[in-house]
Amino acid sequence: MLIKSLSVRNFRNIASADFIFDPKVNIFTGNNAQGKTNLCEAISLCFGKSFRSPKLSELLPFGSSESETSVEMCFTFDNMNEKENTILYTQKRGNVKLKFNGIEMKEAEKLYGALRYVLFIPEDLYIVKGDPATRRDYIDFVSNMINRVHNIKLYEYNKALRQKNNILMNMSGYDPSLGLMLESWNETIARLGVNIMCGRIKYFDMLAQAANEYYSMINGGNEILDMKYESTVMGDTSFTADDYEIMYERYIQRLKETAERELRMKYTVVGAHRDDVLFFINSMAAKDYASQGQIRSIAVALKLAEAKMITDKSGDVPVIILDDVLSELDAFRRGFIINHIENFQVFITSCNLADTDKFSEGRIWNVNGGKFELKEG
Repeated sequence: MLIKSLSVRNFRNIASADFIFDPKVNIFTGNNAQGKTNLCEAISLCFGKSFRSPKLSELLPFGSSESETSVEMCFTFDNMNEKENTILYTQKRGNVKLKFNGIEMKEAEKLYGALRYVLFIPEDLYIVKGDPATRRDYIDFVSNMINRVHNIKLYEYNKALRQKNNILMNMSGYDPSLGLMLESWNETIARLGVNIMCGRIKYFDMLAQAANEYYSMINGGNEILDMKYESTVMGDTSFTADDYEIMYERYIQRLKETAERELRMKYTVVGAHRDDVLFFINSMAAKDYASQGQIRSIAVALKLAEAKMITDKSGDVPVIILDDVLSELDAFRRGFIINHIENFQVFITSCNLADTDKFSEGRIWNVNGGKFELKEG
């Protein structure tokens, strides 16, 4: 898709702003807390969901005499470039309405996923340097992005896991009847867990390959990014999404092997809920050895890989939003992001106007106090 224009009224610190966007690159520069991220959030609202999950009362500018927030986006779909569509988001006294081409959407979530965008925010650095749960959540997000059934399977798995862990929590010693219940839950958890792992690894391989390619482009081919899915069930045994029966048997075996430890720990110690993703730069563990610039480059490569996966699997070309992406990157990496992300419409925010010195094609706005001034030339 391609965003043609945007009109924002009474949104956070943006009283009024109108934009005609470039089909390739759009950059917003200014100091912190001036409105750059607010603009990115306004765009995300038109896609059906804010990436900030805000309190509605916080959307209106502080002290504003106005009572309504509105964001209107005009865009075209990839296969119908001649037809312009509109999304209108309004919020008044906590009442949210979303209209698509003048028709009110009863459920805003229907737009989320139908209109495609990929977002980078600074918190995404924790995909690389955060805890395993953050990385599992990210891989599940990517898997669900391509296959909407994945989250349903994940919900079922977590529900079964809670049931089993409740039994473990209440066991003071081995009880034959409770032991039979645990065996039954183990079979359910193994079956559902293998489904989760198969879903993850299927899309993980696609993500890893694309991220490797983008990371190489970002750093000029001087570094190699590798990714590894680390399974507490399979260990060092390699597996693919087609190895369902092998994985299930191994899952049951691992649950039996850790049964005594589970009784001591009072929770299930192996399974899809304990897996991790590892990143390596030139065979060195990124979490331990990578610089901030390298970690940021990995996160950006992952986001570009997401966009490629969406395009390849659905045929829809997503919009890419990169919020505060250029800090901690050297000149070469900044130059790639500004000038060489091809085949996508890109929105970039930056705190440093000097980042755009070698900007070759697109539009730049200077942002100050919620006001946006288009830079001429």
